[in-house]
Amino acid sequence: MKPGNAIFRIRILARPRILRPSAVPLFLMWVILLSPLTHAAEKKGGLVLQFDDGWSSWATFIAPELEKVGGKATGFINNQNIANGRITAKDLRTLQNTYHWEIGTHTWHHLNAPGAIRKNGMAPWLAEELIKSITELRALGLTVNALAFPFNAYNAELVQAVQPLVESYRRPEPLAIADTIAADKSVPATAIDMAHYVPPALLKKWVDLAASKDSLLFLYGHRVLPDSSFVTGRVVSVTTTTLTADQPVILPEGSSLVLVPDISRRPPPPHYFQVISATNATITVDHPDLTKLTSPGAIFMIGEAYSTRLSDFRTLLEYAAARVPFYTLHEVAGRNQKTGVRSQ
Repeated sequence: MKPGNAIFRIRILARPRILRPSAVPLFLMWVILLSPLTHAAEKKGGLVLQFDDGWSSWATFIAPELEKVGGKATGFINNQNIANGRITAKDLRTLQNTYHWEIGTHTWHHLNAPGAIRKNGMAPWLAEELIKSITELRALGLTVNALAFPFNAYNAELVQAVQPLVESYRRPEPLAIADTIAADKSVPATAIDMAHYVPPALLKKWVDLAASKDSLLFLYGHRVLPDSSFVTGRVVSVTTTTLTADQPVILPEGSSLVLVPDISRRPPPPHYFQVISATNATITVDHPDLTKLTSPGAIFMIGEAYSTRLSDFRTLLEYAAARVPFYTLHEVAGRNQKTGVRSQ
């Protein structure tokens, strides 16, 4: 072999190992482009949604809305709502088996638990309200681990009595952000119904806070209704117990209508004003003081006390889905066991 040929072969073999200056930026570009795609899927924190009482619209309306964004929830059932047909056993199995919801107990008769045990004692309440409810729900093919006391009413005696029977129970909080289920099995939760209205802008801040802390945001409601079930308008004038709108007000259907005097604010406790009447453009409520919570130019809203407006619900779901995963309460407990997170 001639020396010239050998040199030629060495050069050919060596060329692929030399990175041309123009190729370096292209290589780095792929690294930069691929890195965000990996990190975008790593959502932190979580949203734990819950609904109370039992409505067929959970299966026909709310669960499909959640499914669109990969969401799920926990539904707490008052067994009387199965008996009266407000929700069916089929609905509940669909929620659990198709939409991956968790089903919990809201007790058999939805009695105020502290009042019931004062009247009849602890043993009858446990047997007739809690155990009977759980037994029936499990007989329907449902996995039941969580409890929401009716009216969120309980005491230390009740907590001690229910701990061996459930995995968790609800503890109402003004802002329910936590890392896990507490040592006493309580789970914080914040209501978002009309009766405890939270503006969508504030809900977004809460989602961001949960994500930044890698914590869980626990929210609960009852029903989600179409926007047509609510009345909105602009405030022209206000007194302590009346609000005058910019046009005549026709009240929506409902047995328990409440007024949110300014949808940009979260009302302080007791959170809501019961609507007594609406005459032409003047709305009358049950107690003062509206003047502290709204002013001319603000937007008000009227709707069922235990409902959430669909557009607000969708805003929450779409915003949360881009930032945090959704969990059921049972998954929170399982998540803690897998990650070794200690109860608070």
